[in-house]
Amino acid sequence: MAKEPIAGTRRRVSLRTRIVLAATAVVAVALLIGAAGFVVLLQDSLRDGVQATAEQGLNDLVNRVEISGLDSVSQGAVPQDPVSQETVPPAVPEDDSDDSDGDDSGNDDSGGDGSGSDDGDNSGRGHSDDSGSDSSGDDDSGNDDGADDDPVTQTTEEFLSNYDDDEAFFQVIDDAGTVVAASDNATAIGTITAPPPNQVQSLRLPGEPGEFLTVADTSGDLSIVTGRSIASIGETTATVTRLLTVALPILLLFVALITWFVVGRALRPVDRMRLEVDDVTSANLHRRIADPGSRDEIGRLATTMNRMLDRLDASQKTQRRFISDASHELKSPLASMRQYAEVAQAHPDQVGVGELSDVVLDEGARLERLVQGMLVLAKADENALAVSRTAVDLDDLVLTEARRLKDTTSLTIDTASVGPARVLGDVGLLGQALRNLADNAARHAAGQVSFALSESNGQVLLAVSDDGNGIPEDARDRVFERFVRLDEARARESGGSGLGLSIVREIAHAHGGSVVATEGAAGGARVELRLPAASVSPS
Repeated sequence: MAKEPIAGTRRRVSLRTRIVLAATAVVAVALLIGAAGFVVLLQDSLRDGVQATAEQGLNDLVNRVEISGLDSVSQGAVPQDPVSQETVPPAVPEDDSDDSDGDDSGNDDSGGDGSGSDDGDNSGRGHSDDSGSDSSGDDDSGNDDGADDDPVTQTTEEFLSNYDDDEAFFQVIDDAGTVVAASDNATAIGTITAPPPNQVQSLRLPGEPGEFLTVADTSGDLSIVTGRSIASIGETTATVTRLLTVALPILLLFVALITWFVVGRALRPVDRMRLEVDDVTSANLHRRIADPGSRDEIGRLATTMNRMLDRLDASQKTQRRFISDASHELKSPLASMRQYAEVAQAHPDQVGVGELSDVVLDEGARLERLVQGMLVLAKADENALAVSRTAVDLDDLVLTEARRLKDTTSLTIDTASVGPARVLGDVGLLGQALRNLADNAARHAAGQVSFALSESNGQVLLAVSDDGNGIPEDARDRVFERFVRLDEARARESGGSGLGLSIVREIAHAHGGSVVATEGAAGGARVELRLPAASVSPS
């Protein structure tokens, strides 16, 4: 059997703290997942960038080899013009003194004693030099603006300088597997196994700390392999990870502080209401919680608690009134019996044994009815009014009560409107309800009590009417309250306790029915009891 938790072992962490911890934990998980996803995406993006750079470098190598030849990627080679396929001489800085010397030499040659052929040759060389000087001058003017960025037209030194930082390498391999050209960092490592075309693979170069992404392509009978270092990816990822490691705890601390502040403000009205409710006792159930004036959960909580206090207050008033009325009702028959007993003891000649016995029996029966009625109401209040449902012929119970009234009273009893009707219910409780209705009608009737019973549309209607003064319209609901008497003196003298109709209402509710008071045909009271018929009654 499970044990009840001990008060000392209950949670000592406040709701505010639990909410902050839960919110911070959720945000922490979300941030960790987001940070991990960001790092993965960053790595993929950087890797894609390195791969794109490697593929671009491979295209440049292939174009340079196809256009300028293999020597254009070897140290000391001179590139070719991509259009004319002619060798482009390296650029030479322009020198005015050299130009003047050349001109003088040309003039001397033309003015010398040499033969005409010599003049022509010298003249040709002079023009060649001049054109060469002009070309050199053009090249110099281009170099003044900066180095050539086109890998195809760059000089070999400029092109190979792109591979001097150990961030990239290339090898050109012939069909025999011999390296015929390579960058400086790939000359002494042997032949690299080229990946298949349009595929990328990672490898480590001897003497290099990181991996390289390599791509390959062919140009004729040559295989060209190039690669880019991915060491920067690890460095960038490590830097970002360090930044996230520092930033995430700071962000979580900020979230926790904000949540603590917001939750504290949200729970402040709840704590105030708790203090107000804690001050409410049985002596001041009239007190109510101050309305916060909002329509949110806090406002609805205050409204609900005020309604609960209203019910508690009404229940306490009803209980106190019930106890007061019950003690008064119990006191009356006891006082009557005591009075007769004292008179009989003091004056035995005035009160005989027979008279005393009649008083004791009558008042005892009144006490019994009162106690029995209070017991039924107490069970109804606790929802403990047990109903054993069986098929009950209600017309038999009505005729039995009518016969009892004929035998014990001088009233005219009318049962002409009693028809057959069957319900599912407790025969004892239904008999008690019918007796209370009959006694109430007989107590207030002037000379006649009428019973009517019918079944229609799944409902059984039982009506008991009298020809008395009736019930005022504004009191027809109040007569079903406990210890209510519209005529206190007459009802008390006739033995009424004020519980009869209250018991009828509780029994009707226990059977899924209802009871109301209306005006009868003879001008008196008419009490109608409606119950579900046996065909529709709950089992």
